[in-house]
Formats: sequence, structure tokens, C-alpha cells
Amino acid sequence: MNGTKGKERLAIPTPGHVPTPPPAPFKKMLRAISNIQTVLLCLLLTVLVTGCATSNGKRDGFSIISTQEEMNIGRLAAREVERKYTLLRDPKINSYIESVGYRLAEVSDRPDIPYHFKVIEGEEVNAFSLPGGWVYVFTGLLEKLDNTAQLAGVLGHEIGHVVARHAVKRLEMSYGIGILYSAFVGGRAGPVGQTIVKFLIGIAMNGYSRGNEREADRLGMIEEYRAGYNPRGIIQVMETLRGIHHARSSNWQKYLMDHPPPEERIALLEKQLRYLPPEALNYPFYKEKYHKNVLSPLRRHHKHNRHHFRR
Repeated sequence: MNGTKGKERLAIPTPGHVPTPPPAPFKKMLRAISNIQTVLLCLLLTVLVTGCATSNGKRDGFSIISTQEEMNIGRLAAREVERKYTLLRDPKINSYIESVGYRLAEVSDRPDIPYHFKVIEGEEVNAFSLPGGWVYVFTGLLEKLDNTAQLAGVLGHEIGHVVARHAVKRLEMSYGIGILYSAFVGGRAGPVGQTIVKFLIGIAMNGYSRGNEREADRLGMIEEYRAGYNPRGIIQVMETLRGIHHARSSNWQKYLMDHPPPEERIALLEKQLRYLPPEALNYPFYKEKYHKNVLSPLRRHHKHNRHHFRR
């Protein structure tokens, strides 16, 4: 064997020779190395984002996720919401809610994204927003309101969450930018993305931090004033919610976990009201319009559903 006994002869490829592919175990090792590199990159990006976001102890207005990516995430979450809940199909109510919402969005600090305002059929006294301008309000809350200024307060508060990008910042803090990018490749959510979408819907419906809620209150009142609605509308909403949650003691402790006490929110809004021009208090509430375009159609809708159910 010319002195090569017990040794494997090395194959030296000749010109034009195609090397033999590596064995299967070697391929698995290469894939494992690639996966490790991807994870390390995600961790590195997460550290970088966290470091930048907490620079000087401030995070307001700072987000790595682009507006387009935010809208993509919001669209996926909205699709999941609309699979889970039944949307109200009354054109008169929907048109009025949209008109008020668009009026507020136009004077917000973030008018450059497409907003979507939709009504969910349900007794829950709640409203929530998703990244990228998706705003939902339950019929249960609409029935508790008495005028359009109150509706503007609700929608303005939710627009405030979108303007301040509260949901996006929460996602970046919880998952890190690298994982978010990999979870929503091509505008579609893989298995990890689906988990993130469910997490996002949960925080949107149950409330953000107390600081986020205070900021959304402040922005909502400013938007109300800019749009020409009486800014006391949002204060009236807080007074209504205070009465509802006190009556439902089982939900009260859960509400206070994520939201400032209504008394505190009302006091802060009353204080902010003093910084607005005095004539703002003379702005209309539009009670008749709200009853005509929302409450009366809602009563007819419920009456029709009860009659249809009996049949």
C-alpha cells in the first residue's frame, strides 16, 4: 500500500471534478452552527436596543421598529381580533364612529398613518388599540356614553396609545428587536409571531402601565380640544367608569393593577384642563348627534337581534 496502510488516502479534486457532498451528520452540524449564530445575533440586537432605549432613563418617543413594520404587526393582530370577536355591521353607527375617529386622528401628533375604527359587539365596557392605528370599541361601552365628546375622549385615549407607540415599546422590551424581526419575516407571523400577537392583544385589552395610561389620557384630552369637542368629555368618561367599576367589585382590583385609580386620573385631567384656553369649555358635547347616530341605532339593533333570536 506504499506506506499508507491504516490511513485514508486524501482525495485531491482534479480540475472539473465536483467534490462529494458532506455527509448528513456534517450538514446537521452546519445547521446547528447557523442556528446558534442567529440566536446570538438576536441576543446582541436585544442588548443594543435595551441599552439605547434606557439611555438617560428615558424611553418616550423612542422605538427601533419602523412605522411600516408596526403597521404590519398591527394588521396581523387586527386579523386575529376580528377572527375572535364579532364586528358590528350597522353602517350608520360605524360611519359615525369613523367620522369622529378620523377627525381626532387628523389633529393628533401622528396623522401620517392609516387609522381604522371598528365596533365590536359585546357587553364588555372596554376599548383598545393595536399598533399601526387599529382602534376597537365595544358596544357595551358605547351604551354607557351619553354624548359625542365622551366618545371622542375614548377614541382620543386609544389614539394616544398609538401616537406614543406604547404597544411597540412593550413588545421591544418583552421580546427584543431581533426576535420581533425574525417572528414577522415577510409580513407574516410564524409560530413565535402568533405567540407575540396573542401577547399583544392581551396587553392592549387589559391595559398598559399606569404611566402609559396617564399619557394616553393627556393626549386624548389634547386631541379632543384640537378637534373641537368639549375636553370635559374624557373626564365624564372617567367618572362613568369609576361608578361602573365600583359597582363591579370583582373587576375593581384587576382594573387597578394596570390603571391609575379613576380619582387620580380625574384630578390630573382637571389640572390639565386649566392649561387649555378658557373657550375650550364652551366647545359642544354633541349629545343629540350621539343619541341619533349611536344610541338609537344600537337600541334598534339589539331589539332586532332579540326578535330574531325568539324566532
